[in-house]
Amino acid sequence: MLSSSYIKLINSLRFKKYRDRNKLFVIEGDKLVSEYLASGKPVKLLLALPSWIEKKDRALLSSAREIISVSESELIKVSQLTTPQGTLALVEMERFIPDIESLEDKLSIILDNIQDPGNLGTIIRIAAWFGIENIICSFGTVDVYNPKTIQSSMGAHLHVNTYFADLHDTFAQAAELNIPVYAATLDGEPVKNIDKTHNGFLLFGNESRGVSEELMTYVTQKISIPPFKKVQAGIDSLNVAMSAAIICSEFRR
Repeated sequence: MLSSSYIKLINSLRFKKYRDRNKLFVIEGDKLVSEYLASGKPVKLLLALPSWIEKKDRALLSSAREIISVSESELIKVSQLTTPQGTLALVEMERFIPDIESLEDKLSIILDNIQDPGNLGTIIRIAAWFGIENIICSFGTVDVYNPKTIQSSMGAHLHVNTYFADLHDTFAQAAELNIPVYAATLDGEPVKNIDKTHNGFLLFGNESRGVSEELMTYVTQKISIPPFKKVQAGIDSLNVAMSAAIICSEFRR
């Protein structure tokens, strides 16, 4: 039976201040929970329907420190999804410290004040798809452990390190190492036309305001994604996650 204290704890993790306080976040669904158990990441608590537990290998389940068999009604009380998916787990947060020198010969993504958790999760998924191991976010970017971010990343955050840092310091260090910085802008050079490098920072800005003006001083190349034909009214730009996918694809070509 699920205790009232666990119900209170799990529901509190919908909010960033309680995630930070407890160093825990919630994952849900068969695919995501199974991938976490298989990865060896610290799983503090596993809640699941009896039928879900019965189907799983004992060795896989042993990765969880505590397992509680719950009913559908109990799962509904704590699920952050409209339709609960049979299992939920509390996972320990991981915090990474950026080491800019280790990124010198790699392609990395920089995010400036991304606000939509779905966009962040999708960009993490894009990074994993294109073999980009590191994302550095401004402190104004949405929390990587936001439930919507976790769900939209579809487990990709298991394969991508997401840092939060002062971007001014990050770019200052990048300049000392001659790491190129490519900013996605509306007035940049078409990305297909530029000479691309195997390393560098791909900078994407806020959904409505773009890259902060004060960060543009660090940019070595502005890049853009030109439309196929004259832009129609109401379609003046691409979603930031769409832009990230196209630009990452161009750099990985």
